[in-house]
Amino acid sequence: MPPIRPPDSSSPSSRGPNAARQLVSLVKALCFDRRYYWHVVSLLFLGELFLGLLIIHKVPYTKIDWPAYMQQVEAFLDGERDYSRIEGETGPLVYPALHLYIYTALHSLPYANRVRAAQYIFLGMYLLTFLLVATIYFHSKRIPQILLVPLTLSKRAHSIYLLRLFNDPLAMVLLYAAVLSLMYGRWRLGSVVYSLALGVKMNILLFLPGLLVLSFQHRGLIKTLQNLTIITIIQLLLPSPYFVSFANSYLTKSYFSSAFDLSRQFLYEWTVNWRFVPSSTFLSREFALGLLGSHVGLLIIFAWFKWSPIPGGTITVLRRGLLQSWTNPPVPQHTLPSHHISLVLFTSNLIGMTCARSLHYQFHAWYFHQIPLLLWFGGAWGSASLGAALWLSTQYAWATAPSTLLSSGLLLGTHLIILLGLLFHNQATRPKIIPNPSPIPSPTPAPTPAAPIPIPETKKNT
Repeated sequence: MPPIRPPDSSSPSSRGPNAARQLVSLVKALCFDRRYYWHVVSLLFLGELFLGLLIIHKVPYTKIDWPAYMQQVEAFLDGERDYSRIEGETGPLVYPALHLYIYTALHSLPYANRVRAAQYIFLGMYLLTFLLVATIYFHSKRIPQILLVPLTLSKRAHSIYLLRLFNDPLAMVLLYAAVLSLMYGRWRLGSVVYSLALGVKMNILLFLPGLLVLSFQHRGLIKTLQNLTIITIIQLLLPSPYFVSFANSYLTKSYFSSAFDLSRQFLYEWTVNWRFVPSSTFLSREFALGLLGSHVGLLIIFAWFKWSPIPGGTITVLRRGLLQSWTNPPVPQHTLPSHHISLVLFTSNLIGMTCARSLHYQFHAWYFHQIPLLLWFGGAWGSASLGAALWLSTQYAWATAPSTLLSSGLLLGTHLIILLGLLFHNQATRPKIIPNPSPIPSPTPAPTPAAPIPIPETKKNT
């Protein structure tokens, strides 16, 4: 009887299962193996570049705020220096000076192709934002590259950047550059870039509470005051060539009361997050004060219980920073996890957005790139399925126009679930401490091979 041969691995019957297993292994590696992180970033970047060009050429540009921006620029170029009198078709100019300067530069583009040229510039900014956020995620150490995929799937985000040319992306690209500077330990540079972002739009103030906590932990009291001074000086320098005058205090007051108007009310018809609230309540002073109190209360809770992940917590940090030394950092760098800076800043922003008196559709850009990181570090309560559901619910809410009782209620509920997860899901929000004193943890070195165990010589029998 002839011997039985083992099945040939090259036969069609065995190639199928092997190929399927190899494909599954490849997909898992691309999603979770950090060796392929930048390979995935490159693929997503190229896909976004192609999709962005396709959107610009195939989807009509949406006329909303761009004409008003250009009209405001023309008033500025015509010599108007009273900030309260610079207006466009949508109303007076309510953004800081750097916004005006940037759109003045865009105004210099050839008139016939100005919008299309601006769309290409905003596409470049969209791609730069993606790269900055991918770098932030990479240096947050524990985040797999699969979380970058949702950053490419938002119809609302593509619309805000490429079809509507709002100023929100300008502020956010500078903000992410500031976050990355802080993660690299460049606190002065980070303060400068943060202030430039604030010079575009006032929403950047939502990150300030988290920034102050981080600066105190990493730099100490004196250097925190130095960082605040840097931010303040830049806010004074930006408008000074045209809108700040020591001889005419009215111009100075006009600028700051217009660019940083904290009392400004929004129209109920455009709200994304409070549609389920009656219009009379939405416009009431009591509602505004209640939201302000909720904002302050949530910041205090997170600052006290979650933003000092060291033994002894916030009390230890305050005692070291206020009573022991004003110049030395109260928290040793190696005791903080690599994602601490990004998580605190993004949580601070989410708290502000949850308690905002109103959110408009372009405000989606304020936190869209931050949601996967927040879900990963506790916002999803450690559940991948819940995380996917929460992400989808935010996209549904922002894609529903005009907003409805369901969409606005769902958005608020999603924000609250994420915040509660960040507050109470300890396993994700208190990861193991990474013993690396550098601001950006270096890649984990390959383990050193163990020295061979010496084998004792045996005496030969004589």
